[in-house]
Amino acid sequence: MSAVATLTAFSASAFTSNGTAAVINPALVPAPAPVAEKAAPKSPKAPEPETYQERIDRIAQSPRSLLAPLQENQGKATVCVSGEFTSLSVVYDSLFESLLPSLPPQLRQNAYAARDAAHRDMKRLNVSTLAISDNPMALGADSADPSMTYRGPVSQWIVTQLLKIRDGQENEAIPLGNITLTQAVETVWLYLFVTVVAPVKLAVQLTPFLGSPLTGTALDSYRGYFTYNTILQLAVQGGVLGSQYLYQGISNMVMNQCVARVTEDQREQAGRPSDDVTYHIDIPAAVRAAAGQLALADNDNCRQIGTLPLSRIVTRTGEYAQQLVTTDAQKQKIASETNAILAKMRATQVPHNLIPADPADFTQLESFASLVGSLIPYVGGAPLDITIGLKHNLDQGDNPFETVSVADLTVTKSLTAAYYSYYLSLYLFTTVGGLAEGQILGSPTVGFLSPTRAIGAVAALPLTYGLVNYHNVIRSMCLSEDDTTGTGRGAQVNRDNAVLPSASTTTPTVARPGRPSSSAPSSAPRRGASSPTSTPAPVIPGLPIRIPGIN
Repeated sequence: MSAVATLTAFSASAFTSNGTAAVINPALVPAPAPVAEKAAPKSPKAPEPETYQERIDRIAQSPRSLLAPLQENQGKATVCVSGEFTSLSVVYDSLFESLLPSLPPQLRQNAYAARDAAHRDMKRLNVSTLAISDNPMALGADSADPSMTYRGPVSQWIVTQLLKIRDGQENEAIPLGNITLTQAVETVWLYLFVTVVAPVKLAVQLTPFLGSPLTGTALDSYRGYFTYNTILQLAVQGGVLGSQYLYQGISNMVMNQCVARVTEDQREQAGRPSDDVTYHIDIPAAVRAAAGQLALADNDNCRQIGTLPLSRIVTRTGEYAQQLVTTDAQKQKIASETNAILAKMRATQVPHNLIPADPADFTQLESFASLVGSLIPYVGGAPLDITIGLKHNLDQGDNPFETVSVADLTVTKSLTAAYYSYYLSLYLFTTVGGLAEGQILGSPTVGFLSPTRAIGAVAALPLTYGLVNYHNVIRSMCLSEDDTTGTGRGAQVNRDNAVLPSASTTTPTVARPGRPSSSAPSSAPRRGASSPTSTPAPVIPGLPIRIPGIN
C-alpha cells in the first residue's frame, strides 16, 4: 500500500498545482513535444536521437531535481538521475519530508513512526522480477528504436521478461523499496490496462441495446445510428485515450528529467534485487530457448525481426527441426522439404505494397481519421483502415504494382496481411450479420443483446490482444546472431557500457547547452546483466491497437 500511495502522491504532485512549491520545480515541467511532420524533400535531416549515455549525462547536469533533495543527503556527494535510478524509497522519503511541515505538530511524531513502518514494509516485501515491467529506454534503447515505436503495455512486459529469462534473472526478487520509479510507472499502467481498460472496452461491446436519444424526435429515423451505446462508447474511448496520454506524459517525464538527486549508493540500490530472497520459477524449455536467441532491437546494431524475409524464418525453422531428429535420413528429409517450400516461395510473386500499412505505422492524422471514422456506420472499420493504409504507402512513394517473391516478403508485411484479413472478416461478419438481424428480428428493443455484436467482440480478442502484441514483440526484438556489436545483447549494450556520472557535493548552476559529452569524471560502468554462458538452442520463428467498429 505504501508503494501505491507513494506513486499516487508523486503523480498528483507532478500534475497539480497544490504543494508544488515544496516538491516540484516548476521550471522542469516539460513543454509539449512538437509533433513531427513528414519532412519536405529539401528539409534538413532530423537530428539523431539522444543516446543512452548522452541522456544520463544531460540529466546529471540538471541544476534542479523534480523532487526535493533528501535531508539525509545534505552535505553528501549526489547526482541528478531520472526515474530509472530513483527508487520508491527515495520518492517516498522526499514526499514525506515535503509534506511534513504542513502537518500539525502533534501529528509529526506519529508521522515519523509511520515512515519507519513503511520503510520496514518496503524492505520486507519482495516482488518477483517477472511481475515488473520496464521502459525500453531504461534497458538501453533510444527514443527512435523499434521497441519505443511498437509497444503496448502487454507487449512491453513480454519483451522485458524475455530479456530477463535470457539473462537467467527469472528467479530474482526485488524489495518493494528498490523498485525504480520508472518500473513502477510502467507496471502500474500494465495492470491498469489488463484489469480495467481492456475489460471495460470489452464490456462496452457486450452491453445490451440502451435505446436512442433521438427516439420520438424529428430525427427519429436516425435513431439506429446514434444510440446511448454510441455515447457510452465515446465516453469509454475518451477515457482510454486520456489515460494513455496521462501515462505517456508521466512515463516520458520520469525518463527524460532529473527526478531526484541521490547518492551513488542510493543509485546503486535502485532496481537492485534482494540478496537473500529468490523464487523458484520454472520456465518452459521452449520459452527459454527462444529467449536465448533474442535481444532488444537497435536501429544501429541489431535489425528487428519484423524486417527479416520469410525465407530466413523458414530456413531457421528447418534447421531447428533437424536438431530434433536423430538419424541422417530424417534430417535429409526435413532439409528436402525445407528446400521445396523455399522453392515454391521464390516462385510466387506478390504485390507487397498493396498490403496496407500497419495501423501502428499510421501518422497522427491517419490515426485520428481512423478513430473518427470508426463512429460512421458501414464506412468506418476495416474498409476505412485499409484505405488509409494504402494511401500511407502511396504517400511514402511505394509503387503499388511492385512485386516480390513470398520468400522476400518481410515478417511484418505477412503479419500485417494476416491482421487485415482477420479484421475484414470480422467487419463483414458484424456488418452483414447486423443487417440480417434487423431483417429477421426487427428493430432492437431496450435490453436486447445482439448475438452478432457479441460474437464479433469476443472474436476480436485474439486479434487485438494476440496478433497485435505478437507483432509488437517481434518488431521490438532482434536475433542475437544479427547483433553487429558481437555481444548478442542489441540495444542493451548501450546500458551495459554506459559510464555513470560521478556524484558531486556541488550542484550545477545551469545545464550545458546541446548534448553534453561524457568527458567529466565518472563512476564505474553500470552493472549489467551477465550474458548466458551456455549456448542457447535455435529459436522458433500504446499505442494499443483499436478495432474501429468492433473494439
